[in-house]
Amino acid sequence: PTVGPNPTTPALPQSTAPLTADAFDDAAGLSDWTIVDLEFVLPESRSIWNVRDGRLAQEATAAAGNPSIQETVALTGSAEWTDYTVRVSFYDFYNGTAGLVARYSGDDPTVASYYRVRMLKNTFEDTPKRVLEKVQGGVATTLAAIDEPGFTERAWHTLTLSVNGGALTVTLDGQVVAQAEDPAPLRAGRAGIYTRAIGGIIFDDFAVTQP
Repeated sequence: PTVGPNPTTPALPQSTAPLTADAFDDAAGLSDWTIVDLEFVLPESRSIWNVRDGRLAQEATAAAGNPSIQETVALTGSAEWTDYTVRVSFYDFYNGTAGLVARYSGDDPTVASYYRVRMLKNTFEDTPKRVLEKVQGGVATTLAAIDEPGFTERAWHTLTLSVNGGALTVTLDGQVVAQAEDPAPLRAGRAGIYTRAIGGIIFDDFAVTQP
């Protein structure tokens, strides 16, 4: 199917310099990213991400492109980042799951710590469709969960996750869809894009900005 033009993302204030931004115009830029599977997988079953046609595509797993429900993230940035907003536009063909992570820290993904927002498409029967959670030492704690709605597939959306001290806010297409306050917040870490290694989803216009 033909993919329409990217959504118009809000312009950054002139006084705001992004910590990082990537429009995925050059495949060489993928060297600035680290692909991580959030659970143990064999080397031959690792998730595959590629830059194609100016977008970042999750292309399932392994050389054969085998789909898997394993969770995967593309990470970038600095372990020293603290308060920021991470933003990405996404277009889902058939994957059904899109999200972001913030303040990711740890070398072993099975015991890493980070904040994560997970969004499900509307046609999934599963609920909740919006989940904001804290993962600490590999153990997830739900901070906010909303049953409906999720997102519409085969359409562009813009998702953001803001972390400011212990305050977390998620927006979808400019509307607040989840909020939480963590009394014992994670301190700092990298930012990234989250999905499942099913393939069938593309991302664009990634940016991380300070408040």
